[in-house]
Amino acid sequence: MIRLMRLKALSALVVVAPLVAQVLAQSGRVRERPRPADPPNDPLKLRVEEVLLPVSVRNVAGRVPGSLDESDLIVTEDGKRQRINAIMRAPANVLFILDSGGESPTKNIAIHRDLALELIQALGPEDRAAVISYGDGVNLLSGWTKERKELEQAVRWKFRPGLMSEFYASLDYAAEELLPRVSGRRCVVIIGDGVDSFDSHRFEQVLAAFHRARATVYVAGPNAFLMADMKPEAYNALSWFEMIDPRARLRIERMRAYYRQLEASQVTLKGLAEETGGAAWYPTSVEEFRSLGSQIKSEINTEYVVAYQSQRPLDDSKFHAIQVSVTRPDLQIRCRRGVYSNVVRSEAGNHAHPKGSSFMSPDNE
Repeated sequence: MIRLMRLKALSALVVVAPLVAQVLAQSGRVRERPRPADPPNDPLKLRVEEVLLPVSVRNVAGRVPGSLDESDLIVTEDGKRQRINAIMRAPANVLFILDSGGESPTKNIAIHRDLALELIQALGPEDRAAVISYGDGVNLLSGWTKERKELEQAVRWKFRPGLMSEFYASLDYAAEELLPRVSGRRCVVIIGDGVDSFDSHRFEQVLAAFHRARATVYVAGPNAFLMADMKPEAYNALSWFEMIDPRARLRIERMRAYYRQLEASQVTLKGLAEETGGAAWYPTSVEEFRSLGSQIKSEINTEYVVAYQSQRPLDDSKFHAIQVSVTRPDLQIRCRRGVYSNVVRSEAGNHAHPKGSSFMSPDNE
């Protein structure tokens, strides 16, 4: 009898338990089984890029330091310190851009050619160089080569004078076509006044192109002594003959216009050199200009390549501000203001001509 009563009670519990669970569930007091958490949003896809940063380093005596290691420098990108992987000496790829335009009879383009020849002779055995000139068009005198004799012959025989100056077209061609054909350390030596006969408002575009190419710019300009020679004639009071002769007045007006262009280009080229970590020289005499070779070569020889890794979005295209400082009191440095992502591609064999300009290819191209 007792056993029968226990079985009935157990059966009642079996029937009532699901009903109680159903009621509690409807009242909201019983939580549903937790579902798996939603997967987090995909993180931003990044790529690791090794940045090769040219940095000019000297000791207090103005010479290349005897030794240099990763702990001697601090590199920050966009304010964030970066880990330096290596500091290296590397051969230079030197691109010479020679002014062959003849905007003024006082301008002597032969000194541009002579300075380039001196610098070519001072190249190291592993250095490579290329040469272009700009005048009425952009002329590729020699492609990249280690052979000094080829470079010297190209400058001596293919350097031709022109009446105008396509300066900015030559810079476009250098940054977009020639510099991407070489890897490693890129240096550009501009020998000329920097006056453009057609377009003088492309500085920002050219600066961005040289930042993308990560090229260091050095400038040797005749502007200072050209202006000194021109100023007495250009800005003295006109004589009665000059006042009544339209051709004399036109000559004076052109001289004054060229003087103003020399002033403006001196400022912009100095800015281009400083922004890319280079240097600019504007001597006050022809003799000083002819002696610039040793200074320019010395500056190129002080460049090291600092390698560090940076994480950036896959589609990164912005300009990244760079600062380099030293941890040793005996060192002095100079560096470019920033870099873009490494979008410059090696395009060997691509000889596209600069847009919007006439172009003359060398005989051996």
